[in-house]
Amino acid sequence: MKVNRILRILDDDPLRTLRRFLSDWWQRMELDAMLAPVELSDHGGTAPQVIDRPEDLEKVNPYLPRMLTNSAPLVSTLIKDHPNGRVAVIFRPCELRAHVELKKRTRTHAPQSAIPNHQKSPWMIGVDCLGTCSGSEFTRQLNQHSEMELVRAGLSYGCQDGSTPLPVRMACQMCDAPTPLGADLVIGSLGIAPQGYLMAIASNEDMDEKLMLAGVTDGMATAIEVNQRELAVGKLSERRSGSRSELIHKRSGQAEDLNSIMAMFVRCTLCADCLDECPLYDGELSGMLGVKEAYQRTDPFLTEVVGVSRWLASCSGCGMCQEVCEHGVSLTPILITLSHRIQQELNYRPGDPEQRLPWMT
Repeated sequence: MKVNRILRILDDDPLRTLRRFLSDWWQRMELDAMLAPVELSDHGGTAPQVIDRPEDLEKVNPYLPRMLTNSAPLVSTLIKDHPNGRVAVIFRPCELRAHVELKKRTRTHAPQSAIPNHQKSPWMIGVDCLGTCSGSEFTRQLNQHSEMELVRAGLSYGCQDGSTPLPVRMACQMCDAPTPLGADLVIGSLGIAPQGYLMAIASNEDMDEKLMLAGVTDGMATAIEVNQRELAVGKLSERRSGSRSELIHKRSGQAEDLNSIMAMFVRCTLCADCLDECPLYDGELSGMLGVKEAYQRTDPFLTEVVGVSRWLASCSGCGMCQEVCEHGVSLTPILITLSHRIQQELNYRPGDPEQRLPWMT
């Protein structure tokens, strides 16, 4: 059963409150390093960086509505560089989903001989996420508002109708899981930051004790406070699920028209930047793209089709593929339509740590 604790917001500043909590928790847990979204000096958003001092938490900002990459693949490097240390990771929901899928596919496992008994993997901290903006939209917003104003706009979200205060990327508009699944600790903000508090939510009582949260929080949350967040999450999820269903219905009709399908890819130059940016891609399209090494393989075409289907089944929905495309290919609606259909057929929810990969059962 989850343990819900309160973090009282200091001086009407949720970000400062989070940083103070993380600093106190870091020292109590005697961490050696943390992988977290850090503000860039050029005000271009945040990028995942490994910090090794609690003082560096002053630049950590998981609420700035701009992400440049999915940090999930970097966990393996964090583990490798700190084989005997206590480490933690701060993830947005889509990054955590990608991490869980990578772990299921054994690509983020560290050698057991290199991991001390007290910690088999990094502590996973997830944050509620309203979504992030495209590069052009983020720049436009910065021309009108400061970074702190953008953070406050997101954290001031209530629970009226499930709408969001900023124009977020299409992938975020379709994401019906704005809260982390499978984290050891969740920092809740949806619908409750305007009420003057955040929540520190441990996955269960044993985890609450291991994370020593009693000493760095401001007491237990009441049932009313817990319900306030759950209502906001429910309305946002419902709105986004409806948007995704509408998109899929529209795309399903277009899929019957070959000209429509070809038009989606007319700008594609096969540069493969989108594949390089995907946290889950592992060469599934090599043969179809004519990569030299693929010609030397004996896998039949059908095997590659199966591989692509499995890749899409694990899609975390982060939308980084479209974000890095310099040619304006609308990858997000295409991939959301394909991956969601496959996930429904397999009855599979990507990012659920309790659910095995369908082809492994």
